[in-house]
Amino acid sequence: MLLAVAAILVIRPQRATSAQYAIPMITAPAAIVIDGWSGTVLYQKNASSLRYPASTSKIMAALVILRRHIPLQRVVTVSPYAASIGGSTAGLFAGERMNLWNLLHGLLLPSGNDAAIALAEAVSGTEARFVALMNRQARRLHLWHTHYVSPDGFDAPGQITTPRDLATLARVAMGRSRFARIARTRFWTARSSDGRSEHRWVNLNKLLWMSRRVDGVKTGTTPGAGACLVASAHWRGRWIIEVNMGSTYQTRFDDGMKLLDYGFSIAASPPSTD
Repeated sequence: MLLAVAAILVIRPQRATSAQYAIPMITAPAAIVIDGWSGTVLYQKNASSLRYPASTSKIMAALVILRRHIPLQRVVTVSPYAASIGGSTAGLFAGERMNLWNLLHGLLLPSGNDAAIALAEAVSGTEARFVALMNRQARRLHLWHTHYVSPDGFDAPGQITTPRDLATLARVAMGRSRFARIARTRFWTARSSDGRSEHRWVNLNKLLWMSRRVDGVKTGTTPGAGACLVASAHWRGRWIIEVNMGSTYQTRFDDGMKLLDYGFSIAASPPSTD
């Protein structure tokens, strides 16, 4: 009898733990991996360090717009100020008339700073009032270490976030079907309402081409922030979100894949629906 019990104890499978998997070797100085379904932290490296958000701020800009339930076919006119914004742009020009749905693609795929300002002006009248909405939403989501100064994410005093806050934000944003639909789009052709202009945008998130599991969400690069990446992926019922900040343009995607793979390796299996 004792031998039988001992045999059972020997062959019983053991639950895998994070200690059984190699910790990912990444170049980014700050990162986090969470389970998208539960929010459980699976890996962290300086996850609460304050950093410039770069264009990851556009995740919040898009979320604010989508939560306000504004008709996305509403047409707005791009102002001279919006069209003059430099950095990464969607190539918009002053006087161009574009609907909000197209502008959201211009915001998230090519990371258009011009689209960010055009959307802010369309929704709130001024950039400052729109930024106030972004900060109000950050407080509602308990992103206590996040503060925005602009919707485009340029380095500025007081414009900060953390990998932990970004992971929480991405989890909320990707939970909205319209945001998720845009975030996983690789290519988008946008036409002005009068048909006189056309833009063809490519998503800057290279992970969308590196793995079929990946379905979002956003890149960001500034001198102060370095190269940043927020990524989401689904596989076999699991959902993993990773954030890496302060990497380089060449290594952030490799870091992202390592972090996602690590998350999948230790994430719990989804509960059975039987």
